[in-house]
Amino acid sequence: MKKSNIVWLPILVSSLLMSAPAFSGPLQDLYRLALENDPQLKRAEAEFMAGQEAPIQGKAALLPRVDFSASTSESANSNGRTGYNVSLSQPVYARAAYYNFRSSELSAEVSALEFDKAQQDIILRSVQNYLEVLRTKSVLENALAQERALQRRLDQVNAQFEVGLIAITDVQEAQATFDNAVVQRIDAEGALQNSFEALERLTGQPFNQVGSLRAEYPIVAVEPADPSAWLEKALEGNLELQIVELQVDSSRRNVQSKRSEHLPTVSVSLTHSNARPHGGNSNGWSDDNTLALNLNLPLYRGDAINSAQRQAEHQYIATGHALDDTQRAVTESTRTLLRTLQTSVQSVKAREQSILSRETALRATEEGFNVGTRNVVDVLQAEQALFEARLAYSNARIDHVNTLFRFKQTLGTLSPEDVTALDNWLLDRD
Repeated sequence: MKKSNIVWLPILVSSLLMSAPAFSGPLQDLYRLALENDPQLKRAEAEFMAGQEAPIQGKAALLPRVDFSASTSESANSNGRTGYNVSLSQPVYARAAYYNFRSSELSAEVSALEFDKAQQDIILRSVQNYLEVLRTKSVLENALAQERALQRRLDQVNAQFEVGLIAITDVQEAQATFDNAVVQRIDAEGALQNSFEALERLTGQPFNQVGSLRAEYPIVAVEPADPSAWLEKALEGNLELQIVELQVDSSRRNVQSKRSEHLPTVSVSLTHSNARPHGGNSNGWSDDNTLALNLNLPLYRGDAINSAQRQAEHQYIATGHALDDTQRAVTESTRTLLRTLQTSVQSVKAREQSILSRETALRATEEGFNVGTRNVVDVLQAEQALFEARLAYSNARIDHVNTLFRFKQTLGTLSPEDVTALDNWLLDRD
């Protein structure tokens, strides 16, 4: 099974921060702060470090064990005794312990992959939260532009009404449309502030400087268009799928371990004892060394062994179904995101053309209004349609970028280089 393209260790996160270029754009700044301060990533790093301890503990059950014990006792019917024991034991045959060790190795690999996934997640969260700010900022800019345009239109119809060129109903219609635009602008201001809150959660500090997505950003189709190549890549590189595959292997080892609980265990031990009895007839300290070969065979433990075996087998079956579901989910996601990427290219182009068409329609409607063949409602509707087309175009571009990053994560190829590449189109700060 192929591992992720970005198998990072915690120390490499610090190295990434230290090696980052001195100058970077706003998205790179956000990503750097997220690496330093995001609690979800820090939690994943701590869980990764904890997971690397599992093989050490699992292996310990197969290694020699040294124990020291000491005791002193008094008896009403005989002299007491003081002594100590030092024992060395080594498992010779412990099948269950061996499978537990192999399972712990797989658990450590799972924790490493989960940490890789957390690092992909922080890339995606940084980009998505940043793009959401751009989206809400675009909505506000559109609302402000529409409010200004409607204010001019309201001034125009008021002037025309005062000289008797139009009816009062046209003024009322223009006023109502302007008032609605004011409401939209107020809502957009609140939404923009809310989107900045998500950046502050990510970075742990206020982050208000963002740059816009340049008009030249290329909205291009993904090649090849055939999903089969992308499916193969996703089924090989998707981190969530790799995690579940390892969990299936770990569950299989757990079944082997539980089945081995019925088997005997064999160990060899060497014990050194030193003790002396209490009382006046004591002959002093006496030493004793014992070498033993020990066999332990469980006969009956209240059906606990059989129950644990059945439990492990059911868990193994469950992880198998989880793997099947994850494979289907990755397949569905890959195909859906690829299709969305391909159609979004055409959608962006169509929406760009729609803006030109709406501009032409607005000019024609304004000319008709000036000569009396169209009323103010027609003009207001044409004007609103133009602003809606501009907003839809902006949203379509942002949706394309969002989908592209989700597609990369599904493939398992999302990396900091993708942040840098997008950042090159976000260098102009507001």
